[in-house]
Amino acid sequence: MIAYFNGSWVDHDSIAVSPEDRGFLFADGVYEVIRAYGGRPFAVAAHTARLARSLSEIRLAWPAASTLPGVVERLLAENGLADRDALIYVQITRGAAPRKHRFPAADTPPTAYAVARTWSPTPGLADGVAAILVPDTRWARCDIKSVALLANVLAHQQAVEAGAAEAVFVRDGVVTEGTRTNVC
Repeated sequence: MIAYFNGSWVDHDSIAVSPEDRGFLFADGVYEVIRAYGGRPFAVAAHTARLARSLSEIRLAWPAASTLPGVVERLLAENGLADRDALIYVQITRGAAPRKHRFPAADTPPTAYAVARTWSPTPGLADGVAAILVPDTRWARCDIKSVALLANVLAHQQAVEAGAAEAVFVRDGVVTEGTRTNVC
């Protein structure tokens, strides 16, 4: 599998992230997931804009942000997914630097990673599946696609253990979203 890593196209298994990476140490990064239908990425411009907004909100500059549509297309082509359903995962962190809470030096390059994998929806999801409601215990900035997804992981596991396909977050009596799905 070919992945995009820090501006290069590399074998996925050869990627090594520094243990000093702020995404690893602090969840100091953002992500985006783009769905491709039959090799056609859905709403790439909107996903690119949302990634740019998340980057802006955490004050992280990624100079290559405007190249995301090309990265997505090449990932699909390089991995034989040009005519298949796929998910493209993109993650940008503040990069590797000594572990300190303040931002690292301005010249610290961000870590940029993207991969495309074949994907199939959860069977029966479109027809409805069992779900549980859980309190939304995530941080108040859910408008930022933060890589800090521990609350999602724990709630989803709670759903699995209850025999459900999904856990749906509720905050102040309002459904916000699923642990790994949107709620419309």
